Amino acid sequence: MNVLKSIGGTLLGIAFFVGVIVATILFFTFGAKMAFVISPFVNGLAGILLTINIILLLFAVIPKARGVIGNIIIFSSFIYGLSAWIYGLAVTLAIWGWLGVIIGVFLGGIGVVPIGMLASVLGGHWDLFWPLLINVATYFGAIIIGGLLVGSAERQNEKQHANVIDVESEDNTTRTWRDLE
Repeated sequence: MNVLKSIGGTLLGIAFFVGVIVATILFFTFGAKMAFVISPFVNGLAGILLTINIILLLFAVIPKARGVIGNIIIFSSFIYGLSAWIYGLAVTLAIWGWLGVIIGVFLGGIGVVPIGMLASVLGGHWDLFWPLLINVATYFGAIIIGGLLVGSAERQNEKQHANVIDVESEDNTTRTWRDLE
């Protein structure tokens, strides 16, 4: 009976291993195809959001609007990051093939972007490197600017609430109406 259990366990382990390999291949194959299908939509959305963010930055001179504008810009950075990732995937796949993509994915998932930049530099494809660098700079720039605006709004909010008088007692004793009589 133990022999059958060990054979069954071994076969289950082999089936699981083969299943993981098949799932990985399907993920890379269909994931890359899906990325290229949604790429025009994501790039168009990123362009629209960039225009909106530039217009919103003009309204950031109003202190009360900075928090909302900062959060909108931080939200936009996710779209910029997705656009950079899809472009990095395309560059990596075009220059170094599936091996570069697999290495990039195993570097935390976002590794296809730096791998794509490295591949384009080492391959002398500067026409692919500069747009990828601009995408990455837009992503990090949106995070930094959005964070600065949100931080500025929080500091402004703290200044406004600094003059509020605290009515609680400092010795943490409970006061009643009889104490006031």
